[in-house]
Amino acid sequence: MNSFFSFLIESSGIFTLFYLVYRLVLSKLTFYQLNRWVLLFFIPLSLIITYVDVFSPIQVNTIDIPILIEFDNTSNQNEASLLTENSFNFYKIFAAIYFLGIVFFLFSFVKSLYKLFILKEKSSFNKVGKYRFYHTKHSQVFSCFNWIFIPENMEYDIHDLIIEHEKKHVDFKHTYDLIFIELYILFFWFNPFVFLYRKSLKSVHEFQADDTVLRYQKHNLSEYLKLLKSNIEKTSNTKIYSYFKNPIAKKRIEMIFKPKTNNIVKIKYLILVPVCLLCMLSYTKPNITKVIHENIKNTESAIPSILPILNTSEKDITSHFGASRKFGENIIAKIHNGIDLKAKINTPIIATADGTIAYASYKGNWGNLIVVTHNNGYETWYAHLDSFNAKKSEFVKKGEIIGYSGDTGYTKGPHLHYAIKHNGKFINPMKLLK
Repeated sequence: MNSFFSFLIESSGIFTLFYLVYRLVLSKLTFYQLNRWVLLFFIPLSLIITYVDVFSPIQVNTIDIPILIEFDNTSNQNEASLLTENSFNFYKIFAAIYFLGIVFFLFSFVKSLYKLFILKEKSSFNKVGKYRFYHTKHSQVFSCFNWIFIPENMEYDIHDLIIEHEKKHVDFKHTYDLIFIELYILFFWFNPFVFLYRKSLKSVHEFQADDTVLRYQKHNLSEYLKLLKSNIEKTSNTKIYSYFKNPIAKKRIEMIFKPKTNNIVKIKYLILVPVCLLCMLSYTKPNITKVIHENIKNTESAIPSILPILNTSEKDITSHFGASRKFGENIIAKIHNGIDLKAKINTPIIATADGTIAYASYKGNWGNLIVVTHNNGYETWYAHLDSFNAKKSEFVKKGEIIGYSGDTGYTKGPHLHYAIKHNGKFINPMKLLK
């Protein structure tokens, strides 16, 4: 899974945590306007926390020197020739399903907008202040943007309180909230909590509209409750419209009778601060600059003479240079052009010599690949990474973290494939260890 999908999953996890905290701690409070903004804030906050690196560089001053192991130095072939491009790739299947989901939800969203504009174009209207009242063949009263749609056969029977309720949706610009969440769902549809989130946001909209209407219409409370009770039934509910006749009418009655929350209880919202800090610590990768120990025997920093994972030794090598390997039933690799090292996902990967990033991108079976060029004809290759910590053309020092291990490309599990080229040919990385 490449860095884009890692970003989606990590951001989705943060979003889910925020939403669960809201449901457990904040959803029963009657600060409807505050709850609305808190819910809306969860989306950009989850994206920012995942994207921004909040850690300062940390200096580490020791390193375990790996044992020098000798292997035959034989001519090698490019690993791309060992694994065909037609290899079964779960990443491609996952990506295809993900983008099909985007297409489906985009179509659904555009269809809703299209139906709305068609209904609007076929309806007569009159303007009262900032509100436009459309007389339609639709069976229910609903609002969207600053438009209020009224069934033609009911326009003289609709209670004024229902109209006031829809006006409040217009005043608070609730439609823009709903469009915002629909756009978010386009990219995070795979997270089931986004649909519960949408339901919670629409509920807050209804509570806010009810509360505002009754604040100025207290003498009409009994009449308002009768209207709500008459509408306690399931109805078709389009995503970006606001209906008075709403499936949560029973919950709305409960919230109307709920005693107003004391202002001092707003302190509960501070729970979001430690949650933010927890997310930063859990999801943000530290940018650690490794300082090579002064006792390293090889002082030529441009020669790749250390292993690319800290505190790693021969025992962590799962596949040696030159070893014969078989992939699938028909693909046989006669020569392994590097070494494979055990590495859990997001293990820091360091540059093994001073050099310049020549390549840092996704590359077929290699997955996320970094290639660093060094002096004296050396190149080091770091494959199957989860994400990058360096960019193309950037100069890196020996021991600097350039990426994080993963299982992208053609792999059988998380690990790092590390290879060295000298004058265009792959050589045994272990022969350069000092």
